[in-house]
Amino acid sequence: MNALVLLPASPGLRFACVSSRCPPVMGAHGTAKTLTRVGDTIAVDRAGKGLDLLVIRSLFGGEEFPTSVMVGDTTMARLSRLTSAAPMQVESTRALIAEASEVFPKIPVALAFETSFFAGLPVRETTYALPGMVAPGTRRWGYHGLFHEAAADFALSSCNLDPATARILSICLEPSPEIAAIRGRTPRMVTGGSTTVEGLPGETSCGEIDPSIPLTLAADPDVGPEQVNLWLTRESGFLGMLGKPTTLGQVLRGKGARIHRVREHLLYRMLLASGSAVAALEGVDAVVFSGRYAGASEVVADHLLPRLERAMDRPLLSLPSRVCESPIHRIVAEAGFSALLARRSLG
Repeated sequence: MNALVLLPASPGLRFACVSSRCPPVMGAHGTAKTLTRVGDTIAVDRAGKGLDLLVIRSLFGGEEFPTSVMVGDTTMARLSRLTSAAPMQVESTRALIAEASEVFPKIPVALAFETSFFAGLPVRETTYALPGMVAPGTRRWGYHGLFHEAAADFALSSCNLDPATARILSICLEPSPEIAAIRGRTPRMVTGGSTTVEGLPGETSCGEIDPSIPLTLAADPDVGPEQVNLWLTRESGFLGMLGKPTTLGQVLRGKGARIHRVREHLLYRMLLASGSAVAALEGVDAVVFSGRYAGASEVVADHLLPRLERAMDRPLLSLPSRVCESPIHRIVAEAGFSALLARRSLG
């Protein structure tokens, strides 16, 4: 089967035409007439000849979408129920669905959600110690669920682990890195939070901080909450610490004293998060890396594994440590194919 995968980015849109027979055709476009330009790039007309499916990667599906789904009559209404929780992400998804229906009216559309994998997190992990009337529905999520799910499946197969009992430490090396504890194929802990701000520091996001800090900053009449949100999400992390745009790969492999300090900060936070994950699992049977910077996983492994080994008094260095090299466009395509096959099986 052939799928056109849409990966909303900021700004614009990345896409990949994924085929079981050919290498992917990849590219990126701005937001104006996006899908028309994508169709021209991959030489697909409005009839969609040669395409079996269009799959949209969506950041947030909440508890409404615990699995990937095909777009149908009720999908837009279900998405609308999520608007208050993630307005920007939901609106982006809705806009792409509408454009897909206009540009490729004969091609079925599937949605693959990053949060679906974490819909079944234990209540002890999702709950915040807040008054219910203050934040109804607020809970912890993970935001790289597609990578973590693929990584868990890869670890189970490549390490010959029991899917019922395997304890997997999953480390996703994306621009906003994320660590998850997974038992078999079920997540038990994740560093992500109610939004992507919580957790590990990233390329532009601050990661976990004392909540009084943004409150204090926002109280300044010359600043306000919108500016604070911009600082925390777009101008912090590696950018804020180094004063220039810097990728996770550059932080992990770069030279120089300033890069070294940022790398030490990141690796220390990853060590603490990994310790929490191992504690949540009551041990670990495999470590698996994924994400676009998984090629730099040895830097993280060399720092984490010896320290976890000493803390646990166990030879973790002998544990299987794997790199799941599946790119996001292929993972999203496979999630879409699964949704399509599930719908066909229901008749």
